Amino acid sequence: MTKLRLSSSILFLLILLAPCFAFANTAPDTSKIMSKAAKLQIPFIENQGQIQDKSVKFYANTFAGNVYVTDKGEIVYGLSNKEDSTSLRETLIGSAPSAIKGESKSVTNVNYFVGNKDNWKSNISTFESVSLGEVYEGVELKLKAYGKNVEKLFYVNECGDVEDIKLKVEGAEDISVNKDGELEIETELGTIKFTKPFAYQEIDGKKIEVKCDFVIDFSSYSFRVASYDKNYPLVIDPLIASTYIWEVGEDYSYDIALDSTGNVFITGHTVGNFPTTAGAYSPTRIDIHNAFVSKLDNTLSTLLASTYLGGSISETAYSIAIDPSGNVYVAGTTGSSNFPITAGAYDSLMNSSDVFISKFNNNLSSLLASTFLGGSTYEGAYDLELDPTGNIYVTGYTNSSDFPTTTGAYDISHNGGYDVFISKLNSTLSTLMGSTFLGGVNSDYVKKMALDSSGNVFVTGYTRSSDFSITTDAYDTSYNGGEDVFISKLDNTLTSLLASTFIGGTYNDYGRAIAIDSSDNVFVTGEPSTGFPTIAGSYDTSPNGGYDVFVIKMNNQLNTLVASTFIGGNNNDYGYGIAVDSWGSVYVTGETSSSIYPVGSAIPFPTTEGAFDTSHNLQRDVFVSKLDNMLTSLNASTFLGGEHSEYGRAIVLDSSGNVYVTGETDSNGSSGSHVFPTTEGAYNTTPEYYVTFFIFISKLDHYLTAGKGIPTAITLSSFTADLKNKKVLLTWQTATEIDNLGFNVLRSESESGPYTKINKKLIKSKGSSTKGASYKLKDKNIEAGKTYWYKLEDIDSNTGPAQHDAVKVEVTAKKVKAKK
Repeated sequence: MTKLRLSSSILFLLILLAPCFAFANTAPDTSKIMSKAAKLQIPFIENQGQIQDKSVKFYANTFAGNVYVTDKGEIVYGLSNKEDSTSLRETLIGSAPSAIKGESKSVTNVNYFVGNKDNWKSNISTFESVSLGEVYEGVELKLKAYGKNVEKLFYVNECGDVEDIKLKVEGAEDISVNKDGELEIETELGTIKFTKPFAYQEIDGKKIEVKCDFVIDFSSYSFRVASYDKNYPLVIDPLIASTYIWEVGEDYSYDIALDSTGNVFITGHTVGNFPTTAGAYSPTRIDIHNAFVSKLDNTLSTLLASTYLGGSISETAYSIAIDPSGNVYVAGTTGSSNFPITAGAYDSLMNSSDVFISKFNNNLSSLLASTFLGGSTYEGAYDLELDPTGNIYVTGYTNSSDFPTTTGAYDISHNGGYDVFISKLNSTLSTLMGSTFLGGVNSDYVKKMALDSSGNVFVTGYTRSSDFSITTDAYDTSYNGGEDVFISKLDNTLTSLLASTFIGGTYNDYGRAIAIDSSDNVFVTGEPSTGFPTIAGSYDTSPNGGYDVFVIKMNNQLNTLVASTFIGGNNNDYGYGIAVDSWGSVYVTGETSSSIYPVGSAIPFPTTEGAFDTSHNLQRDVFVSKLDNMLTSLNASTFLGGEHSEYGRAIVLDSSGNVYVTGETDSNGSSGSHVFPTTEGAYNTTPEYYVTFFIFISKLDHYLTAGKGIPTAITLSSFTADLKNKKVLLTWQTATEIDNLGFNVLRSESESGPYTKINKKLIKSKGSSTKGASYKLKDKNIEAGKTYWYKLEDIDSNTGPAQHDAVKVEVTAKKVKAKK
């Protein structure tokens, strides 16, 4: 029997940049690694109930995403990028496959120990291919999965007809064939490609090519082949493209938090073998796409704890917070019905794609509470905050009209498209205390949340809804067009919209992050469009080209724009994270492509003298910038990056004013150029060459110098500590003082910190003096047998606090001179 063989494969166009470089003389050949990964055959796993969707018969977890085969013969591709997920579904038109089975049983069996013990599965069979049987008269279809694609093999025998084969694609915004003959499918995440079919016959030991093309009919496609010798089989095989959404490994860090002892926690999404620790809640990867939570010490030298979090489909954690007891909360989005949920949780039933909120103990060994939150379609959680009483606020967006709301909430009706939701749960995640929609007829997207000192809830994001909920006395009550930034304030019961405003230019403006200072002023960062409002006297009131970063300051009632500035250069700059220190200084992080090129016409992203890195490192760099509270001065600004691309996602400050930034980078130095900067003794200073994006965590001093030399308002002659009558007497002498507002004395039981202030009020200084002065302070709150470290901090009226070298005192029965 002569058979005609047709095959096509789905490939994923590059959405995230992939590195293509190696360390000179030492790095492995990255292209060979990627090539081997692309050709690696991935087995199909039989669904024996580990996936609760009973329509799924087989599935495979490839590096390019998940593929599912349903009992109706549908082929479903699960796609995701850094921020979102979607799916494509292929259906054979006019076919009803009924003989779906695995073929060529693999030697590998898999176990699923996820969720409740009653749902555990062991020794599940896997197969090298899946046969859908005869899908049309004389036409059989088989599937094979590889590292980076899924191959469809059509076998057309002498009684079959190629023209019968027709597939409908659902989940696509558009389908077309490009100039290279590739099938391009537009999705909400970007463009996906099916490679051009390559047809050939083997005749007398030679390959004879036969022309083959895709044929498009609205949302479906078929194959057209040229004439060929019917006495020989015809093979149609894909040409493998070179770029994909997922490489061998990708890790993304979206948020960062500190506990009361200064330990650093991050959370995000991983595709690969992420480092975990013994004793962690889930040290073994459950699926190729899982969330993670990791804990490091404040010197970033030790991975103290690290765990996966997820089920058998896909999870991303976007936010993390720590309560006063050290418990760790994370929130994000999951597509896994077997995501771990605890007894007594508010919602234990998963819908299409739900929010998850999970609570761990401080060492990440126990899942203390975990719940779903959602309606019947899609929702994603993008931020969470904790109030002083331990209640949890979570925000995100949803297109579920039945998303849970509470009686008396501000808005209990879905408004259209994607709406913002804001929900409040108790600390055990067992009770929904409040929940409301916020939005208009078009789609509204929230990015971040903050609480003021009264517990009011502020959210920011962007909207296309001209009827978005705005209060009458707001700063801007008129929709400006395109995407407008919104800033909204609700009471802590989520029953009243206290204030809400638009802010924007004539096109697309994006609100990305929000912070509140000690006076309850509101700061927001993001990207503006032409006509975005600025305030005279602000640092930069003129657009620089491309997207700039904006930073604005508003009063608590959102009816006054107090200050507004741009930060940027002539290319695109994006603001993703913002924080305010105890002195009111404003820190912003994000990414910038603005360098010194092209020479002569470039406007580089601004940096400051003495900063850690004042030279742009090509492609995209992280930036970290510090402004004064009125946004009139750029007090410090630095790049942070390597040869390729970096993204600064989140920023947090410790009690000593140190700055922590996290995100991801693909600058591993494998081209022979400089890697992303790490420090001696850090947990991991060696990049992985086969990882597309890997996470970074960086710690800088508040001058953003990373120890390159800290300017100071004073010249310090001496700083000593002596034990006297069960007290430590601290004395210091200045030689000169310039614009010095005063002093704090900080104490720690470890030289590396964290340090906390021991004086109740700022210690008054001479201000400006060429003669200097003497000062002293007694520390009465000490314990015998302990060792203490003290730091002196002076407050410069122009640039804020600066810390000096620590001194050490051992509390014994005799007087001990401090040691440097």
